[in-house]
Amino acid sequence: MLKLNDVSKVYEGKVAYRALTDINLEVEQGEFVAIMGPSGSGKTTLLNIISTIDEPTTGEVEINGKGPHTLKKNDLARFRRRELGFVFQDFNLLHTLTVEENIVLPLTLDGTRVKEMKQKAGSIAEKLGISHIMGKRTYEISGGQAQRAAVARAMIHEPALLLADEPTGNLDSKASKDVMEMLVSINEKEKTSLLMVTHDPQAASYSDRVIFIRDGKLHSEIHRGESRQAFFQKIIDMLSLMGGDGNDLSSVRI
Repeated sequence: MLKLNDVSKVYEGKVAYRALTDINLEVEQGEFVAIMGPSGSGKTTLLNIISTIDEPTTGEVEINGKGPHTLKKNDLARFRRRELGFVFQDFNLLHTLTVEENIVLPLTLDGTRVKEMKQKAGSIAEKLGISHIMGKRTYEISGGQAQRAAVARAMIHEPALLLADEPTGNLDSKASKDVMEMLVSINEKEKTSLLMVTHDPQAASYSDRVIFIRDGKLHSEIHRGESRQAFFQKIIDMLSLMGGDGNDLSSVRI
């Protein structure tokens, strides 16, 4: 459902900087893939290109059989709104709106009827366990609740692909575990394809496979077996093998 063919990205300037080199990547329908690597490895650039925030210098991106980078501005905005869901480290919720108003924002932009919006918001809030905070402002809720609200907003229009950028980066270990279990549940029940960039080996261990990127190139990948604990240890071993600064990786949470 997601295919990258020979994707490269070069940022022009006084000194041209090559952020990505010949990336070939496929994500199947319903697969949960994590991307890891040291700071400056190209993870965020890769996510930005897939999310259509940035364009590849060369190569092609295909999502659900469509090439989003070939679309005109308005069509691209519509594609992004309908096919993609986004979850960020800092939640990106609007403080002037209630939790419910934040969640229905993508539907508001699409001109959905109020009754239908309320119905959809209520249904997804119940699934994610946040029905009791729908009338609250974002500054009245915890980080874990804010991330759940952000996931609800990302999922309300049933996107084909959910993109998560360090979704547990601002959360404590309990909230991180809750959010990751929620993402796994969405992935399994809704069959939503999920691509997550993370520094956190614990978060990555919830995925089906982890792709490691270094210096803008695909370095290696490992697949999960039966045991999440064994997979977690494999991720730790691979990160050690790749090296990088100590602050590249978040503190390990068992």
